[in-house]
Amino acid sequence: MLYCRFVTGYTRIFLSSILPFNLKSKIKMLYDVIIVGLGAVGSATAYQLSSTGKKVLGIDQFQPPHIFGSSHGDTRITRQAIGEGLHYVPIVLRSHEIWRELESKVNTELFNECGGLIFGTNLKNSPAHGSSCFLDVTLTAANAFGIEHQVLEYKEMQKRYPQFHYQGTEIGYFEPGAGFLRPEKCIEAQLKLAKENGVELQLNQKVVSVEPNSNNDGVIVKTSTDTWEAKCAIIAAGAWIGQLLPQAYKRFFKTYRQVMFWFEQELTYETFSAKNFPIYIRLSETESEFFYGFPAIDGKHGGIKMANEQFVDSCSADTVDRNVSVEEVKQCFQKISQHLKIKNNCIKSVACMYTVTPDYGFVIDTMPGHPQILLASPCSGHGFKHSAAIGQILKQLALHQKTEFDISAFSLSRFDI
Repeated sequence: MLYCRFVTGYTRIFLSSILPFNLKSKIKMLYDVIIVGLGAVGSATAYQLSSTGKKVLGIDQFQPPHIFGSSHGDTRITRQAIGEGLHYVPIVLRSHEIWRELESKVNTELFNECGGLIFGTNLKNSPAHGSSCFLDVTLTAANAFGIEHQVLEYKEMQKRYPQFHYQGTEIGYFEPGAGFLRPEKCIEAQLKLAKENGVELQLNQKVVSVEPNSNNDGVIVKTSTDTWEAKCAIIAAGAWIGQLLPQAYKRFFKTYRQVMFWFEQELTYETFSAKNFPIYIRLSETESEFFYGFPAIDGKHGGIKMANEQFVDSCSADTVDRNVSVEEVKQCFQKISQHLKIKNNCIKSVACMYTVTPDYGFVIDTMPGHPQILLASPCSGHGFKHSAAIGQILKQLALHQKTEFDISAFSLSRFDI
């Protein structure tokens, strides 16, 4: 069930004022659904809708997969027991099924089930992504949903994973069904199949407004050069979502620049390969010490990817600094080398963005007052793993105004508007 507030007059006036309707701009073909943004969620939605026989248009300002948003950098963690909250678990479990279905259709590896290790020094005080007890919630979710896992003490972790430096007080959660996704390949596969199944794609076109039509039973979507009409629109614009929302809602979506690093490993390549090394999340009693990483997947000289997170300095999606400074590399090595056996040799680094809500949760809801406009902002640094099933959710909402998944926790109404 969807939960939302209805403030029809204000919202509609604002949306219409983003860009005055140009009577000289010819409205193009009527669609059942228009998807704005074709990244993680938009591509998944396009793929899901492509099997329905509906007339669907997907629009993106770039040519996905690309390096300008939040879904690049070779790998993304996926896990089944979700430390951000038990309500995410059914979504990620369905996503795992969809990734495997996609793999069989495109004959490409999208999901590597190398296992996942989540560990820290305090079970009850391990904050991350809005969860004050991330490790404890992860364990609770695994028990509640019957997810295969093991609880590891310090000595067992030291024996299994000598790639880390330990303090001697760590406790860990190991999940064999966790692993990593290849985000660029996932997006590429879903858009390829969507296009083959009849979804129309308009790339390198920036959407400047999404407006309800005069009867409030359809949508007008405009780029700088074209105008389209649809029965329903789905805004899945990632870090650009705020540009398409009324002022009252923009403040709930902040963008933060994040940096990913690939350092040379200290031990042998085989030690860090996916056969011997899982994805990992290293927790601490303060969020500033949190970091995560992946096994080596790019050969002996490709390094191992790792990253921490920052939620202090926000940025704009259009002006974010995509360069990584020498000082940033230095700070990352100083921090992570205390816990992981790496050499002071950064092979490459990449900047991306998180779109973050006040509680680090998702927003999957209708625009208040305009049920034909759906907002989809799975974000805050933990969205990609869920995106395949969120595409299914958005398909159901767009066509039937309801979904089999419980998405009440993702309503806009939880914020004080």
